[in-house]
Amino acid sequence: MKRLYTIIAGLLCWVSVSCHTDFLEVKPDSRLAVPASLKDMDALMDNMTVMNTTAVLIMGEIGTDDYYLNETEWNSLTNPYQKNGYVWAVDIYEGQQCPGWNNAYTKVLYSNIVLEGLSKIQPNDKNMEQYNRIRGTALFWRAWQFFQLAQIFCDDYEKETASQKMGIPIRLSSDINQSNVRVSIEATYQQILHDLAEALTLLPVLPKEKTRPSKQATLALLARIYLQMKEYALAKQYANQCLAISDELMDYNKVDSRLSFPFPLYSFGNVEQPMFNVMLEIQVFFSYLKVNPTLLASYEANDLRFPVYFLKANNDYTFKGSYNGYDTFNPFPALDELMLIRAECSERLGNHEDALQALNTLLIKRYKTGTYQAMTVANTKNILTEILNQRRKSLLFRGVRWSDLRRLRKEMGYILVRSLGTKKYELAPEHEKLYTWPIPDNVINLGGIAQNVR
Repeated sequence: MKRLYTIIAGLLCWVSVSCHTDFLEVKPDSRLAVPASLKDMDALMDNMTVMNTTAVLIMGEIGTDDYYLNETEWNSLTNPYQKNGYVWAVDIYEGQQCPGWNNAYTKVLYSNIVLEGLSKIQPNDKNMEQYNRIRGTALFWRAWQFFQLAQIFCDDYEKETASQKMGIPIRLSSDINQSNVRVSIEATYQQILHDLAEALTLLPVLPKEKTRPSKQATLALLARIYLQMKEYALAKQYANQCLAISDELMDYNKVDSRLSFPFPLYSFGNVEQPMFNVMLEIQVFFSYLKVNPTLLASYEANDLRFPVYFLKANNDYTFKGSYNGYDTFNPFPALDELMLIRAECSERLGNHEDALQALNTLLIKRYKTGTYQAMTVANTKNILTEILNQRRKSLLFRGVRWSDLRRLRKEMGYILVRSLGTKKYELAPEHEKLYTWPIPDNVINLGGIAQNVR
């Protein structure tokens, strides 16, 4: 146990130092203990405060249309990336650090350390299951971070241009001195899919604890990734496989909307969560979040998502519907998202009945008992539009709206507008470059990485 504390403390020290400058420019102290046993590596992957948190997808949420700030609140923001991200500015960081970048590559570093440690161990019959689970876990965590980074720091995936456009640095070694080069978007996604394909063969179907990855969690993530890639047949395939393991949905009639945080904790009855994950709190949401009135008005009278998700504060509504059971956002795909992926992909593939069956299966659990009118091909004017609307109304502050805006902006013609006093800011479909955040200033200053032009 003492050795384990030394390992984790040493690695946290290494990482914390790198976060003050950059994860690429700090050389690890060769005297630091590194995990050498399966027990040590297991503990490193089980470190919830590192592995089960994210600061990347919250950056995308800053730019979405699900909330708004008034001018006084916006002026009071103290962090440049939150303030500038809200109005889709060209200069985001103003020379300051980017916590999301460092946070994600910290987890990549941890995963690479474990993968390298495992390569030095010869497993036997007694520890093979543990060995495989740890390797699958490290591959999963690395892929999950790479995917999140890709949603913020490179263009949306388009099959026709993915091999020509820049992706992210794909770091497969813990050696901080390795060359730092952005691969293509195609290579970025292929590495993500490669890691998850192997993890799928190594992880248990369901985890012992929901803080750990599993086959079900891997299938859920693959469904989200392939949807983002617009590979609808594959996205539906993985969504179906995930839901085949468990498709139990919460009945919102049994969720107490009077509570400050209505949903149960991940370990106390939240059947829709394949894996526990949290987005780190930031000022723009923790202090000032007010839900978009147009979005609020889209919920029907008997839709229980409204009282479960929202809390009236003065003349506005704030958001309380985190799936984590307290005041942090859950960024990992839950089973309701998988049902919506099944619905969207079915419709895009021409399977209208399958699409509506999936959508009705979800929504009947979201309306007051006996009030939901099932959608049919005959009574639904535009099935895809309805699915996308329900997707937005179901998945608020789950780390997907920014990705949805990116992949759908041309198809749906989304135009986002911010009003701050007399000033207006607009994000239209043709503003493609503003949908990709710049690489952090300190990373660019190190050299070797091309900047995203905004």
